[in-house]
Amino acid sequence: MQKLVKRTAQAQRQATRRARQQMEQDNIDNRMRNRQALRSAVYEIRQNLKDARQARREDWEMGPLAPKRDLGFNNYGAFKETVRQDWTNYGLHQARPQIIEHRCAWAGGVRQLNLAPQDRVVIMDGPDKGKIDRIKDVQAENGTVTLENRHRALSVGMFDNPARSQAMPISVGSIRLVYPLRNPETGVTKDVIISQLKAVPPNMQSSNMSLDRWQYGKKWDRLVAGLNVVIPWPEVQVPEFEATKADTVREQAEERTFYYGLLSPPMPDQVLDELRNKYSRFRTRHEPWYIQQKEMEEAGKKGRLEAIESMQTPLEEFHERQRELRDTQGEPELSEEMLEKIGEYMAKKKDAALHQAGVSEVSSPQAPVN
Repeated sequence: MQKLVKRTAQAQRQATRRARQQMEQDNIDNRMRNRQALRSAVYEIRQNLKDARQARREDWEMGPLAPKRDLGFNNYGAFKETVRQDWTNYGLHQARPQIIEHRCAWAGGVRQLNLAPQDRVVIMDGPDKGKIDRIKDVQAENGTVTLENRHRALSVGMFDNPARSQAMPISVGSIRLVYPLRNPETGVTKDVIISQLKAVPPNMQSSNMSLDRWQYGKKWDRLVAGLNVVIPWPEVQVPEFEATKADTVREQAEERTFYYGLLSPPMPDQVLDELRNKYSRFRTRHEPWYIQQKEMEEAGKKGRLEAIESMQTPLEEFHERQRELRDTQGEPELSEEMLEKIGEYMAKKKDAALHQAGVSEVSSPQAPVN
């Protein structure tokens, strides 16, 4: 049985090592693909800038004779690299945490980002600067959002499909929340750009809290720093679940249909063999007859070894007794007589060496005394 246990442990170590090596190789391949995708996206952006400069020059020089460059005509102004639409490159690329935290600093940070879909925001950078739109989706792990109508671009598919409009991600640092607030002095309510938000700990008794929001939305409140005004969250959309024929409803899940006992296996032995693969190297549990067979084999091997030991010669028996005696005595220790003999021998050797060198005594140099 010890051999079986050793074989199983060795197989597990080998499988773990192969899995680790495969994971390391996959990480290397992902980094290479991500690097190539980023390089292609940067090249495409540079080419777009070059084409824009050329188009501006031709429009200035040629006037009405300039080539037609309507957006989407001959795929003008469209992009092909998907990295420009998904900054994470399908999860292969992750920006540094410092950059993401800097993007989301004004909105409360990455962990408690005070933005949600359907929030009204104003764009602070780019060609759509100053325009207001609603958030369509929030990617807190990357510090970006997508808008419903603004900040879009034409995308060409992998197989040169017709260009279509796609929502492009925009950094959280390039937008600000817009919410109507009432001026206490004039009493006029108008849209205000909120440049700083912070999170308030969850409170079930908050006036803006509801059961749907507590279950499906964000539990904390967002507060305007300096004004102590709570900005309510957009209405939470409760998901609707429809049960189909292939689904298991709650009543069926709670109904007990399996009864088991302690004297019989929960399923036939043939099914157990199919599930756990009785011939697998990783198997650790065996049938009683198999364990008994292996124990009998080990007993036979042990009996053969004992038979070999019983046929020792008198000299081999004497050597074995001497080894046992040395093991019981432990490490030898030097006695006083042995130390005296060693000292006399060292002194004799020292006198002979000095006589051969022609000196009487070797003196160590002393440090000068000031």
